[in-house]
Amino acid sequence: MKNITHVSSFLFLLMIILLGGGCATEPDLTDLHKQVQTLTLQQEAAQQQEQQARDRLSAIESQLDEHDFLVGELIKTEEEANLDTRHLLEKLERTSSMLREQIEQTRSSTRRRDKDLSIRVKAMEERIDNIVHRPRSGASQIQTPSPSTPSPNHQKTRPTSSSKTQSTQNDSGVENEASAFRSAYKVYLKGNYDRASFEFQRFVKHYPSTTLTPQAFFYLGQSLYAQQHYNPAQQALQHIVSSYPNNKYRSQALYKLGHIMLETDQRSNAQKLWNQVIQDYPGSPEANNASEQLKKAGLS
Repeated sequence: MKNITHVSSFLFLLMIILLGGGCATEPDLTDLHKQVQTLTLQQEAAQQQEQQARDRLSAIESQLDEHDFLVGELIKTEEEANLDTRHLLEKLERTSSMLREQIEQTRSSTRRRDKDLSIRVKAMEERIDNIVHRPRSGASQIQTPSPSTPSPNHQKTRPTSSSKTQSTQNDSGVENEASAFRSAYKVYLKGNYDRASFEFQRFVKHYPSTTLTPQAFFYLGQSLYAQQHYNPAQQALQHIVSSYPNNKYRSQALYKLGHIMLETDQRSNAQKLWNQVIQDYPGSPEANNASEQLKKAGLS
């Protein structure tokens, strides 16, 4: 553009010089005028080309700006997508962990209910067996004639009314015992451990030497442990260990005592109790649980 302007200025000055000098002829002026017109046209064409170039440059710059904007938006979208993906993965991990915990709790609850149901069935079987095989009081009152002094009519003495009353009282006592235990156990299953501990304490007080007494002491200890009353819970469970060495609840009592020791910062005693369970009851569920607890507590 600047070169064209300089050329036009030069031609214009040349015309002035020629005209001023009086040496230019008419043909020369005509030719010069044509050259000026040609240069003017070329100048206009050059200006148009320059404008087109500017327009193209502006369009390219606009496209570049749009491209940069799109690239920025793409990067932003990708970052947001990555962030959303991370949040989604974290949420999925938390949900998965929660579900695993719920599944484990459900399994533990199911095992506990199955175990409690088995205990109830066994307790009922024991009560039924005791009722069926208990000797009736009246049988001891039946008298047979002595060989040396036979009875004149060879008649057997019938049971007295007092023996019948005693038999009825015994049957009633068994029924009351079963009813009392059943009532306390129902409260325990509902999770009302405060009430359950009261019911089982009353049971062992009223029935200190029955087939259900060791079981009542065990659930008494369980109820107290659930309330974090560790000292009375330890006493109830220790009573099973010391007073009922051959009872099936002894292994469970030893295992639970290990938990009490661990809860009261007596790790060495917990280790001894769990090792005792493993040694005295190899292959039992309590022994397997004791091994797991030793590993979990870092005592193995």
